Amino acid sequence: MARVTGTVEHVIHRNAENGYSVVEIAEEKGLLTLVGILPELQPGEPIEAEGSFVAHPVYGEQLAVEHFTLLMPSDAIAVEKYLASGIIKGIGPALAGRIVKRFGADALRVMEEQPEELAKVKGISKNGARLIQEQVAAKREMREAMMFLEQFGISIPLAVKIYEKYGQTLYSVIKTNPYKLMDDITHVGFRIADEIAVRAGLPADSEFRIRSGVNYAMQQALQAGHIYLPRETLISYAARLLELDEDLIENAVTDLTVDKRLVQRMAGGVHAVYLAKYYYMEAAVAAMLTALDRPLHIEGNTVEEELWHILGEGEITLEDMQQDAVLRAVKNGLTVITGGPGTGKTTTISALIRYFDAKGLSIELAAPTGRAAKRITEATGRDARTIHRLLEFMGSPEDNENDTPHFQRNESNPIEADVVIIDEVSMVDLPLMYALLKAIIPGTRLVLVGDANQLPSVGPGNVLRDVIASGVVDTIELTRIFRQAETSDIVLNAHRINRGEEIVPDKTSRDFMVLRRNNAAEIQQAVIRLIRDKLPPYVHADPFEIQVITPVRKGVLGVENLNRILQDALNPPAEYKKERQFAHSLFRVGDKVMQIKNNYQKEWSKTGGTGFSLKEGTGVFNGDLGIVKDIRFFSEELVVLFDDDREAVYLFSEADELELAYAVTVHKSQGSEYPAVILPLLSVPLPLMTRNLIYTAVTRAKSCVVVVGLWETFLRMASNDTEQKRYSSLAEQLREIRERTERFRM
Repeated sequence: MARVTGTVEHVIHRNAENGYSVVEIAEEKGLLTLVGILPELQPGEPIEAEGSFVAHPVYGEQLAVEHFTLLMPSDAIAVEKYLASGIIKGIGPALAGRIVKRFGADALRVMEEQPEELAKVKGISKNGARLIQEQVAAKREMREAMMFLEQFGISIPLAVKIYEKYGQTLYSVIKTNPYKLMDDITHVGFRIADEIAVRAGLPADSEFRIRSGVNYAMQQALQAGHIYLPRETLISYAARLLELDEDLIENAVTDLTVDKRLVQRMAGGVHAVYLAKYYYMEAAVAAMLTALDRPLHIEGNTVEEELWHILGEGEITLEDMQQDAVLRAVKNGLTVITGGPGTGKTTTISALIRYFDAKGLSIELAAPTGRAAKRITEATGRDARTIHRLLEFMGSPEDNENDTPHFQRNESNPIEADVVIIDEVSMVDLPLMYALLKAIIPGTRLVLVGDANQLPSVGPGNVLRDVIASGVVDTIELTRIFRQAETSDIVLNAHRINRGEEIVPDKTSRDFMVLRRNNAAEIQQAVIRLIRDKLPPYVHADPFEIQVITPVRKGVLGVENLNRILQDALNPPAEYKKERQFAHSLFRVGDKVMQIKNNYQKEWSKTGGTGFSLKEGTGVFNGDLGIVKDIRFFSEELVVLFDDDREAVYLFSEADELELAYAVTVHKSQGSEYPAVILPLLSVPLPLMTRNLIYTAVTRAKSCVVVVGLWETFLRMASNDTEQKRYSSLAEQLREIRERTERFRM
């Protein structure tokens, strides 16, 4: 590891969000560029940095900083240069020269300890001397804070956040209760706080540690999709996590309940423990759904006659079950329409839109992701938005200190529509449903459409399944497979998977194929040949439109490894192709990439190939696919052209919002549809070997599915109807409200 000492000459670039900086310093050998996470620096500041030298393709040799120390200038020349840089407000080169001429190398000490002496310098008043003293002290305090925090293994970006949040109180926070960081600073979890606490010498049975450990266990449950945990499960898990006796955990759970941080009640036949926020959120969702769920007064002719007349003018034909779904959605404030592939959910939505349009009612159509919204737009001809767009989301949840998204549409500013139709509801988690329902006033029709057999939401809750399981919300399940879908083995096999029926590969099938391979290398080569040579002409699609979907991220057939292999095969390196290695991935011009988080502020433009912006907007969504169009080394930017011709520019520091997308997980594919899907299967971890996972993967294909690998693995997944249980109680809460309402009416 190299160590250099120098003075900051220029700050070329700094990302204020994560502290990534490009700084030029003057050291004994000349000018040197430092890159890495650094605090806000000013020209003239001395710094000692340690790191590794790297060769930049444009800028040459740079030092990638791993550790640094902020220094104070040690001689009169350095002090004058430091002050002349403008780092102290009110001091320029001329005044810096007079100060150093009077006090020499001792000038900084005089500024901090004897500011009254400073007032003897021409151009400095007593008040000015006091302001200078405050600035010098603040600089010293920040330096000392950085050095103090470094001994606890705290990263530079986190140290800056801690200093900005707590100031001089950070010392007592770190020494007495570093777990407070979890509440006050974004992205500080239990593991980080616990490591700091160990270095600070806090005892393992500290009350702060136990309470934070219990809270962490509940947060982990949320990440696994649970709304509550059985009390015994929580206590056992937290005791193992903290390596403490269960009695101590029980006491903490009781104390947190008294403090109203936790809620305890009976749910699912067990003694359940909730984080208070999620208990009340689930209760509110149940109450708001119940408020919407009421029959609506319909004037004029019978709905059946009107529907027949309206649809008779168009090309939409409904079978009995679809017509029943439309009639019930017209008459009810809340309706759920569910069904598998090929059962006509989209046709039913189109009929609803046609009917409500004819009646002069305003309609909002939305889905959880950008790709799902795009699909429903293409299928119905009606503009659809993401739910976040519908609710006019402002800011990013990841950047919000309270981890609470800011929606402009809410109970005070509701959605202005007579009808709200939400597609792909299986992907909607409890917090998003809560935000949606807050923005819908009773009297508005809400139609929830989705396939309950798909994977549940990534976030906590089991909303669609719970609403259906409650038995109190009007639900129509479409089961008939339509004639145009009856010839599709994709559709037929998807329904066989759901019913637990045997699936026998048919060598004559035109859209459901099996290539048996026994090892990873053979599977990888088969996948490459399919994408590059076989499938594009067969499904009339570009190779980049064909999607590899795999159950896992890690391993030889996981997303990460397959993406590296497919990148080399489909977009190999070449002298004319720019590429850039980032911490998590290498990106090359021409790579297929996916946006992996919603970024509602990301600006984009459409040029139509003219070179001039014809349309501009903001918002790139989780699951959006694109191609790396350019890598600009000088400005440190990636240019991505998304599949709907939106062009977005990413700073290198934002590259972690993107990942290679030649292969994606089943969860990431949800809500999307591809011309052809390839499923590489060998060994799959038991928790992922489930029916709903393989069902979701198969139903992402429009024209062709190819299973490559062990057919036995596919069959084991299809036959396993046991799923990892999600602890949620929305169904119970809905039933309880209905029972209370009926008792009140009696």
